Amino acid sequence: MDIDILVTSDRINSDPLAREFITYVKASCLELELEDAVLYYDFPSYSDYETVTHKPDALLLSRMHGIIALRFVSASQAEKLPTPKIGEIGESLNQFCSILIGRLLKSKTLRRTRSSLAIEITPVIFCDSDIADRIFEGGECDVINSNTALRALLEDLQIEEALTLEQMHEARSVIEGAKALTRSGNRVIENPEQHKIAFALSNLEAEIANFDQKQRRAALVTINGPQRIRGLAGSGKTVILAMKAAHLHMTKPNETILVTFFTKSLRSPIQNMITKFFRHYTEVDPDWTKINILHGWGGSNAPGAYSDASRRAGRIPMSFSAARNSAPVGVDPFQHACSDLVATGAVQPYYDHVLIDEGQDFPAAFYQLCFQLTKGDRDKKSIVWAYDELQNILNVKMPSSEELFGVDDSGEPCISLDRAAAGLPPGAVNDTVLSKCYRNQREILVTAHAMGFGIYSDIVQLLESPDHWRDVGYLVQAENFETGKRVEIMRPEGNSPVSLRGNDLPCLIQHHSSVNFEEEIEWVVNDASAFLSGGLSPEDIIVIALDDRNARGYFRALSEKFSMAGIATNNIHADPYSEPPFSIPDKITLSTVYRAKGNEAAVVYVVGVDAIWLGRRSERNKLFVAFTRTKAWLRVSGCGGATSAIGSEIDAASADFPYLRFNMPNLSEMNLIQRDMSEKTIRARKIRQEFIDRLRDEGFTDNEIDDLLVGQEVKDE
Repeated sequence: MDIDILVTSDRINSDPLAREFITYVKASCLELELEDAVLYYDFPSYSDYETVTHKPDALLLSRMHGIIALRFVSASQAEKLPTPKIGEIGESLNQFCSILIGRLLKSKTLRRTRSSLAIEITPVIFCDSDIADRIFEGGECDVINSNTALRALLEDLQIEEALTLEQMHEARSVIEGAKALTRSGNRVIENPEQHKIAFALSNLEAEIANFDQKQRRAALVTINGPQRIRGLAGSGKTVILAMKAAHLHMTKPNETILVTFFTKSLRSPIQNMITKFFRHYTEVDPDWTKINILHGWGGSNAPGAYSDASRRAGRIPMSFSAARNSAPVGVDPFQHACSDLVATGAVQPYYDHVLIDEGQDFPAAFYQLCFQLTKGDRDKKSIVWAYDELQNILNVKMPSSEELFGVDDSGEPCISLDRAAAGLPPGAVNDTVLSKCYRNQREILVTAHAMGFGIYSDIVQLLESPDHWRDVGYLVQAENFETGKRVEIMRPEGNSPVSLRGNDLPCLIQHHSSVNFEEEIEWVVNDASAFLSGGLSPEDIIVIALDDRNARGYFRALSEKFSMAGIATNNIHADPYSEPPFSIPDKITLSTVYRAKGNEAAVVYVVGVDAIWLGRRSERNKLFVAFTRTKAWLRVSGCGGATSAIGSEIDAASADFPYLRFNMPNLSEMNLIQRDMSEKTIRARKIRQEFIDRLRDEGFTDNEIDDLLVGQEVKDE
């Protein structure tokens, strides 16, 4: 396969030597034996103890040659550099390599001995001058001046035993920062045989902490303009935004960043992730005066993107009750509040970058407010929004960027992804669809989709086309859906790549119909106690009440029953005037589905499902959101009502797994979850699908095709 090249910024437009180097390496990767290699441009950078930043212009990771850190110095630049500056180039490159060695030594997979690596790191200065050796003589870096010299250097660096795929993946994980995702306070499992559940979960979490190719590009590539990131719950959107915020702050420390979200309990997880990513590269905490992590609305006592913007504009922000009372009939209160503020014309640009998480939950007027808050010209405004196409509890239509951001005085869209696509870094896109789900087990995700749509009952909503099903990671043979025809859709293992492994583990999904409320509470507490006996911690468990009317009763009864068993709980709804962390060490979290959005746990109990009205799509969406909070095990319970019907649908989905099978309803009579995609992205996906179809015709298996698409070598049987 071709070398994987990640150009992370548009600095390459002013770096002709780097452009020539990348072009040559890409064209010659086979003869240079770089077909499994990765080349990063303008990434990564590390800070030393004096907070001085060191970075190469390019970093090459190769199974056959180790790691090569490159600095490009043109002949004209070299002739103008004073002698001290020439020395500083080599010193900084060596310092970068020393810091990287320290990072890699933390990995058991990459260590040869206690203090040496199984992978060589070589600093190289590429100067296209005939006297390059003389200019940089005396330094510790290798110096090359041509592609011929590069070829000779690679031959000299070639190692006898190539790095394994595991070592390559591990090195990428360290370089790209995915190692920062490792669970804080790693699980100490003294007896894996006794605590099989905890041991299996620990392995699962290690597996999750790796990015796929789409995630890498979305997180690492800086686009000087608008960008949309879409995917299922658990596909890594929040992680990508956190990494992007950390990366922006590291490379542009004087610029201001807004990270905003809809679910109040997300603030702490987002801040923790940004801190982890930033410390991975700098070993110091971010400057929180430059990064604002704000709830979308805010309040009288809590800062928020809207409330802060109102105060800066000299206006008193509306409370929810005030917005609700003054909003026209049928208009969302937050839409009304934001529209009112935008209409004043008093909002001034304040942030250099705006990152919007949970974009599906915000009204269009909030996007228009963010547009006004962001510095820069129309197509250069750095606005990134992450959108979950299947999680909005209230709405199924995904608006286009033109609908979200509105039009300007001339009638032109304020934001157009197609228009802004010109001038992107090579290989970059500004509309990314993440089809792989890293949070949910495949069985649970397929079941969640079946429940959310009503596949094994009366279908209440559906994706609009085969292409939309493919967007969210399913295989569909049909090119069109015909009313009344039998449809078969399959979720391949490659798009839900993480799975629990181990013998004698609890089944992934269980449902329980209780005779009364007290018996349901007892069943939940007893089942949760079994997971704790298997080595899990209380914070690994969430209980989500879907019975909105009786949620407080559930939480009160659960708190008392868990307390009697010696287990503490974190009822995040106990005090309506505070925002407790969603997860607290040594406490089981009790939450409604609205506060659980954006969060996850190893075990999720969905209680009170008897209150669900299965004929209403908003209720189906609540089931989908609740089910997809779990990384591992799902438990569903209720007392009468819809409980039995929900259990039957779960069993039907399990019987068809990994397929969803149904008769196509009349789409014109249904709520469709609609798909918006730029013309460029549509063309790209069509070409990709044609490539996949051709590989299938040639006899490649789906697993082999998946390996080819992510740049791995397909081995002969």
